[in-house]
Amino acid sequence: MSDFTSIDPSTLATQMAGFDIQAMQAAIKKQSSSLTAQRTALSSLRSALTTFRSAISAMNTSSSTVLKNSASMNQEGVATITASAAARKGNYSLNVTQLATAQQTGYGDLTDDSIKNASGTLSISVNGQSIDVEMDGLNSLKDFAAAVNKAEFPDDGSGERAGVTASLVRTDGKVMLMLSSDQTGEKNQIALDTSRLSDPALFDGGEEISKAQNAKFTLGSSATVLESSSNTLDNLVEGVSIQLTGTTQKDKPLVISIDTDASGTQEQVQAFVDAYNTLKDSLKELTASGSGGKTRGAFAGDASMSSLTSELSNMLRGTFGEQNMTKFGITADKDGKLKLDAEVLKTQLKKDPQAMTDFFNGDSGLLKTMDKSMDKYLSTTSGLLKGREETLDREQKDIDTKTEKMQNRYDSSYNRYLKQFTQLQQIMAQMNNTMSMFGLV
Repeated sequence: MSDFTSIDPSTLATQMAGFDIQAMQAAIKKQSSSLTAQRTALSSLRSALTTFRSAISAMNTSSSTVLKNSASMNQEGVATITASAAARKGNYSLNVTQLATAQQTGYGDLTDDSIKNASGTLSISVNGQSIDVEMDGLNSLKDFAAAVNKAEFPDDGSGERAGVTASLVRTDGKVMLMLSSDQTGEKNQIALDTSRLSDPALFDGGEEISKAQNAKFTLGSSATVLESSSNTLDNLVEGVSIQLTGTTQKDKPLVISIDTDASGTQEQVQAFVDAYNTLKDSLKELTASGSGGKTRGAFAGDASMSSLTSELSNMLRGTFGEQNMTKFGITADKDGKLKLDAEVLKTQLKKDPQAMTDFFNGDSGLLKTMDKSMDKYLSTTSGLLKGREETLDREQKDIDTKTEKMQNRYDSSYNRYLKQFTQLQQIMAQMNNTMSMFGLV
């Protein structure tokens, strides 16, 4: 008789318990593998859609559109200029006689002691708004400056908040208090009301270092002087932002030339084409049928992905601003990928550059329409991808539940087999001992 006393109950119990859960383990492994593949595919799809959306959104902002305009000047040192897509071709002549400046007043007679000895309330007003500075408790010029800078002027809703900055200027061992208006222009002149101070003449010794004045200029040959409280002229010429930095000489006006930036516009159009084709490649890979020995995509035959592809294609074939994409040299090949004919684009830009803005940009343009369509898939509250992720999360919970049941079954089987094999080992040991007593072993 064989010696069964050498068997290992634990090893045998492990093997037998493993056989009991083998089918369940294989099913869970298959389900987990499928779930991992779906999560990977969903992540790839989200990344592709987000990348595309970011690319088209960057071409449809207040500062960046598909159509690019260029601005040039006949002289330097007078202004810096930028032109948006709304700017029209043309030349604009500007005679600048005065720049806008902010008021600055220095108080060289004020000392730490004069501030310390003062009491009452100082009112500082700018452009109809005011703040109160309580002098009681202030012990130095530094304390006074801090109190002014801490106070906030009321917001009048104009978008250009009034304000005053107090600073200390040190020269030749002396300290001078400086009050500066935060905004340029005559309307932002600083006014002090000292009537509630213990010494109303405390701020009488101020010296105006810089005057609050408006920018002054004329357009073309017009004799009418125009004024602006700011050196930034955003509404003078539609679509053109002019930042004045200097004045012009008599009979030497600043001539601003606005023209279409054909090269920059082509780069924008090509960027759109590239972004779309990249998305198209990603969708093609994810929805591949697997025919011809190729890898089958995780979303092969998925109705939602087919709907997305059709929706994008229909938008490209659509009309926006009474234009279609072929007018700008953009066409689609048999696979639905876009290509750009640069010569057709250049011809259209020379003929009617504004048509490009009508087609691509604005609330009814292609880019905004495409961006809105992405919400259906990318919305963090009701998007299709979020719904898919929630479904996968439920599947993961199901796998976790099955895994727990499998482990419980394994533990139960293991304990049962361990008990049985341990008993068998003990019985065989007893039999061996009995047989040895009779000299049978």
